Amino acid sequence: MSFLSSQEARLGLALGIGLLIGTERERRHAERARRGPAGMRSFGLVGLLGGLFGYLGSMPLVATGAAIVGLSAIAVYVTNRDEPDRGMTTELSLVVTYGLGVLAISDPTLAAGGGAVVASLLAFRGGLHKFAQEILTQDELHDGLVFLLFALVVLPLAPDTHAGPYGAINPQSLTRLVVVLMFLTGVAHIAQRLVGARLGLTLTGFVGGFVSSSATIAL
Repeated sequence: MSFLSSQEARLGLALGIGLLIGTERERRHAERARRGPAGMRSFGLVGLLGGLFGYLGSMPLVATGAAIVGLSAIAVYVTNRDEPDRGMTTELSLVVTYGLGVLAISDPTLAAGGGAVVASLLAFRGGLHKFAQEILTQDELHDGLVFLLFALVVLPLAPDTHAGPYGAINPQSLTRLVVVLMFLTGVAHIAQRLVGARLGLTLTGFVGGFVSSSATIAL
């Protein structure tokens, strides 16, 4: 992202991230027909504040800014906690926006991507709630957590050494194979739920062949 090579452009990115997230919050408050605790201006200023402190490059100053934003978010939550359907999404988003503003100075690409992800998560709130409460079953949640446990915890910790007869056993390779098989099982289940058993199995076979061949080469 060469156009973000200058510090001024990165400060503008920090401001833009705040305005993007603030726009989503502003629309959410408008849908509820009430004034929210923070909107475009507040989020824009918080993002710019993070950018300015990140530009100055002083860690104590960045930490002080984080403390100020965090305490302000807590004060806003305590003041408005009696309102119906009250959560902490807006307050947490303020803190994240400050962090993204700081990050925009050192890593603008990551900050821009993070801002887009945060805004998307906030905008897709209704769909995410419906998925978690109505579509996702308890068994699917359990299986998904087991998969993440193996992929994110067990696999990185598995030793990359050879053991057994002729050094044929590699714990990390075996764990990687288990993760691939779990992934294929999950793809098959999702495909069958989305498009039916017949077409779902066909798509799973295609994906399984591609993934299995790639995994075989990698292993």
